[in-house]
Parts: sequence; C-alpha cells; structure tokens
Amino acid sequence: MASTETAVPLNNQHEIVRQLADFPENIWANCIASFTLDKQGYEMCAKEIEMLKEEVSRLLAIEKPMMEKFNLIDNIERLGISYHFGDKIEDQLQEYYDAYTNFEKHAECDLSIAALQFRLFRQHGFNISCGIFDGFLDANGKFKESLCNDIKGLLSLYEAAHVRTHGDKILEEALFFTTTHLTREIPNVGSTLAKKVKHALEQPLHKGIPRYEAYCYISMYEEDESSNRLLLRLAKLDYHLLHMLYKEDLSEIIRWGKELDIISKVKYARDRIVECYFWAVGAYYEPQYSLARMTLTKAIVFAGLIDDTYDAYGTLDELKIFTEAVERWDSSGIDQLSDYMKAAYTLLLNFNKELEEDLAKKKRTFAFDKYIEEVRNGMVTSGYYLVSAAAFLGVDSASEDVINWMSTNPKFFVALTTHARLTNDVSSHKFEKERGSGTAIECYMKDYNVSEEEAMEKFEEMCEDTWKVMNEECLRSTTIPREILKVILNLARTCEIVYKHRGDGFTDQRRIEAHIKAMLMDSMSI
Repeated sequence: MASTETAVPLNNQHEIVRQLADFPENIWANCIASFTLDKQGYEMCAKEIEMLKEEVSRLLAIEKPMMEKFNLIDNIERLGISYHFGDKIEDQLQEYYDAYTNFEKHAECDLSIAALQFRLFRQHGFNISCGIFDGFLDANGKFKESLCNDIKGLLSLYEAAHVRTHGDKILEEALFFTTTHLTREIPNVGSTLAKKVKHALEQPLHKGIPRYEAYCYISMYEEDESSNRLLLRLAKLDYHLLHMLYKEDLSEIIRWGKELDIISKVKYARDRIVECYFWAVGAYYEPQYSLARMTLTKAIVFAGLIDDTYDAYGTLDELKIFTEAVERWDSSGIDQLSDYMKAAYTLLLNFNKELEEDLAKKKRTFAFDKYIEEVRNGMVTSGYYLVSAAAFLGVDSASEDVINWMSTNPKFFVALTTHARLTNDVSSHKFEKERGSGTAIECYMKDYNVSEEEAMEKFEEMCEDTWKVMNEECLRSTTIPREILKVILNLARTCEIVYKHRGDGFTDQRRIEAHIKAMLMDSMSI
C-alpha cells in the first residue's frame, strides 16, 4: 500500500526516503464534462415550483388533526422541500408544543405517531420528554411484546431513538428493541415498507445527508399509493432544479482546480475535488448557499492538501519548516523544501490571500481570522477544525457573535470535531497500518492492553457519545441561529457517511460513489 521516493536531503545530511501513500486514482477524472445551465429550462422549472409552493402553503394552513399535520410535515421534510416552508413549519410545531406541554398525558395510542411527534419536536429543538413513550411500556419498564408486529410503529420508534441524548435510557432500549424486531420481520412485510425498513437499518434518517435522504425517499414515496402527488411533483422538480445548480457549480470548481494545476504541482496529494464539493453540498444544499459551497469546497481541497503533506509526504524536518512558514504566512525559509512542498505552500498562501481580500470587501474579516486560526490548529490536531471554520466563511448568518461563540470551543463544536477525529481514526486505521504508519487505534491498544476489535468498538462507542452531545446542544435555548446549528449537524452527518463502515470514502471514492452520483450526476425523471 506504499511506494518510496528518494529525495535530496536537507542541509546535505542524508538521503531522504519517503514512504508515499499509494492513494487510488481519481475515478471521476474522465466522467465530468463541462456544463452549461439551460436557462430557459431552469426558469420554467422555477416557475412551476413557485406555483406548487403556493398550493402546499395552503395545504399547510388547513386545520387538520394533529396526527395528519405531523405526517404532512414529516413528508415535506423527508422529500427535501421543507426549506421552502421553514417559518410555517416552525410556527405550527411551536403552537402544538405550547398547547400540549405535557405530552405523556396526550400521547397518541398509535406508536408510529407518538414516535414521529417525539422525533420532529426533538429535531426542531423542542425538549420533549421521553415520557411520551410510557404508555408503550410494560410493568417492568420494557417495551410491550405486543408491539413486535407493528412494523410502522417500530420503524418510527427506531428513527426517534437516534435523536436521544444522555439520560434517555428508554431510547437506548428502544434502539435495541426496534433493530432486533425490524431485522427479523423484513421478509414478512410488503415491498415498499420493506424498502423503508432496509434503508433505515442501513442509514438512520437523523444521521444521513439530507439531500441524499431526500433522493431515496422520493422514490419510495412515489411507490406509496397514499402519497400526495402535489408534494411528489414539487419534490421532483426541486431536486431537478438544484441538481442543475450543483452541476453548474461543480463544472466551475473543476475548472478552478485545472487552472491551479494542483495535481501536477503537488503529485503526492489526492485528487478529490468532486468529493470536496460533495462535502459542501452535504453541509448546505439549499440554493442560496451556492457561494458558501464554492468557498467551502476550495477550503476542503486545501485541507486535504495539508493533510497529505503531513501524513503522506513530508519528513519531520520538512514539516517543521512548513509549519513555521504557515505560522508566519510568508515564504521565507521554504527554499529548503522539496519542489512539491514549495508548490503546496505557495498554492495555500495565494488562496488565503485571495480569500482574505474577498472577505475584507464583505466586512467579514472576523470569519477569515477564525479560519486562519484553525488552519494552524488543523495541522497539529484535526483538519476538521479548518473545515468547520471554513463552512461559515460564506454564510451571512454566521455573524461576529457566532464566530466568537465558536472560538470559545462550545460543547457542540468540540463534539463535532471529536466525532470527525474518531471516525477518521477508525476508517483510516487499516490503510495507515498497511503502509507502516502508526495509528490512534494502535496507540489505544497499547495503552489499554486491548485487542484491535475492542479498540475499534471503543472508538465507535465514543463516536456515538458525540452524537448524544450534539443532540443535547440542539435542544438548549441559545442565541445561536438554528441555521448555524443545522450546518454543524450536517457536517457531522457528511463525515458519518464518508467514513461509514470503517472505511474512508474520501480516499476510496467507490465507497460513496452512489451518494455522489445521486446528488451530483444522475438526473431524476420528472
């Protein structure tokens, strides 16, 4: 899994032999053509979307039983069109929450609806009690065995279990209970419901990338005979319209990469520009974030460049020089580095200068300062500090107060970066071990005298704990806009997918190929 390269030594001390990482080739190199937006088709699509939005708004305004209204809101969210109706949905949930402050006394007799209420409230920041499930427990505090054949109820409870926080012990039980019975009952349920169950067991909704989850849900919703065709039409058109925007953005970002000629100038770095853009769409998919996505994509490209410089190329002496140069942000001293590392530093320096100038014009120097701070931190800790700071460079609601909040290392932000570090440690362990590089898993095995599998399971357990912290932080009353909290959560979700099943989808692109094709390349029939 590694190759070697002999280089000129520093200060003529000795010959440098590098253990280069044997990264897989870029699978998208010849797959993405330039794209020109069909403005007429785009405008026609946008016009119909506006008409359908008015109809859905009227549908939301109609008085309905709470059970029907929650199902409607859930479908709107899962189809990926809730961003059109954000305020309306928030207002309605607030009204229901205020009207029923003690939900365990008003719990629906139907498990599916009770679990749906719980999940929606929690996902929107309302700290609803687990007491809503008391009516579904037996005398021993366990879920009643009579629920075992209620597949829709079990599926709803399974999804609700993933918004649990510390202390939600009944939801720990719910996750085990639902996973066991849903897995057993898959062969006995109808095809459409079976698809939903299989998908959920593979990817819980709360931890999935919103745009990809919408893609999957649209196809399953279309097969449902009870589906609302108005919602379905709007979802398909919306997906199609955003898909056109993504292709236009991706075409532009690929042109940018070719103009910089990073891959030729820094041959040891991974060519993963498509994955970088995919990561940005995972963070925020809505159309108004186009500039933010482009900025974040570029920042992730350089985060990957820095990561490969430290982990897969530079010697200790070279990295000391490189680090000192970054801390000064000038080119003095880099003449001692290899041509590739000189090129890497020069590219990074030029990008940061352009970024600083652009943000200064927008009076967002405070955001740039935070980003630069995390460039330094990211080199010695986790690149996700850099990515997290870069995610807010182009987000207008990330005010100076928000950036200052991030600088205090709040629990939410610490949980996000810890989650990224842990998932990356688990996913990269096999690759790094095979090329002779030390890993965090091996350090843990040595420190605690445990097996490799035990160490991996412990890291995954700690990762699960970070989700509980992030879920808790979404429930706290805070002056931080929910838009910001959602971006942080989406960064965790994207990281979860990229490093799923103990594999590194950023390095081994095949692992997330289906996600990238669905979100960025394959068209949806409308």
